[in-house]
Amino acid sequence: MHARQILSMALAVLLCVLSSGCTGSPADLPATPATSLTTLPVTAPETVPTPLPVPTTERVRALPAERQVSLVLTKDRPTSEIHLLYQGGPGEIVLTRVWMRVYTSETEYGEYVMSDGRKPIPGNEIVAPGTRQPDRCEVFVTSAGFRYKVMDEYVVAGMYY
Repeated sequence: MHARQILSMALAVLLCVLSSGCTGSPADLPATPATSLTTLPVTAPETVPTPLPVPTTERVRALPAERQVSLVLTKDRPTSEIHLLYQGGPGEIVLTRVWMRVYTSETEYGEYVMSDGRKPIPGNEIVAPGTRQPDRCEVFVTSAGFRYKVMDEYVVAGMYY
């Protein structure tokens, strides 16, 4: 008797599954249109004006006495290259990164990292291209986990040899 109940329940479930399907014929279904390839006219890409670089507004902060390091910023007259030389100092132990932003005009700027982002050693240098006009340089250091803006100057090539 138990087998009959299971068989009748299975037939009831099967009947419900079969009756729940679509009852219409394929002719009643809407036909899907064949996809056709359309060619779109090729237009030149729009040029989006790039926003002017905005120099940081943070103020120059002096490093605490125990974290002082020596950085020398100069500009070469014949080539207009900007040089940032790291000379070490008492804060050499906690210094982890030095980088510089150079604003060469109203529309261009570059960011340069000393020692490929590794801890710099005395004598390391960043050499960045500059222009014959005064270029603005912002120099940042990371010391003991804190970021400091240590320089914000316009550099001008020397006028004499």
